[in-house]
Amino acid sequence: MSILAQTAMAPSTPVGQSGEPAALAETVLLALAAAGADETTLDTTREILATGQVYRTFATAVHDQNNRDLLPVVDMLDEIIGRVADQRPLKPLVDMIKREQAKEQQAEPGHHPWCKTGACITRHYDDGQPCTEHVGPRIDMPIPKDMGCASNQLLSADLHALEEFSGGPQVSFNSGGNGVLLGGPELDEVIDDLDTFVDGLRHLRRLMGQEKAQ
Repeated sequence: MSILAQTAMAPSTPVGQSGEPAALAETVLLALAAAGADETTLDTTREILATGQVYRTFATAVHDQNNRDLLPVVDMLDEIIGRVADQRPLKPLVDMIKREQAKEQQAEPGHHPWCKTGACITRHYDDGQPCTEHVGPRIDMPIPKDMGCASNQLLSADLHALEEFSGGPQVSFNSGGNGVLLGGPELDEVIDDLDTFVDGLRHLRRLMGQEKAQ
């Protein structure tokens, strides 16, 4: 029996209340059919729902297996899907990726791909063993108009790695400032700045997974 033949049947589960993807997909299709959707629309919807189910299975498997090669891909896709679902613009994310690709270069031996090698500091122990403080990108959130901040800083984050201790990449998250009342336009500007800052944090987190060149 085709889905259109079931238009008189009410969905057994209210839309959005089923936890099973297959049941939820069937509920959506039944609701569309009951609303008079044609076969082309229903076929397209089936493909979209199937794509979502396949991706969900894939993403779950990647996380369950802790697949380090695919986790960055899943994280990026999750971010894109989240932005599309929330109707947030993709342009800030795309622009950041383009900037990083434009700056991307071969890592120098002993350094991470994200290192600003001119800023990295190498010291030597008494036995001659080198210890390097790797310095990476820094992101800052602009200070809203008429707001004063300690050290002229509201939010910032730095990516670095200190071989003397853990040796692994870490993000230094910094904050300092006082309160300020914001009108609508000023608040919109702060929201946009925060959105860009969070994109930067996600990017730094992805960089932390890159292996150091040998």
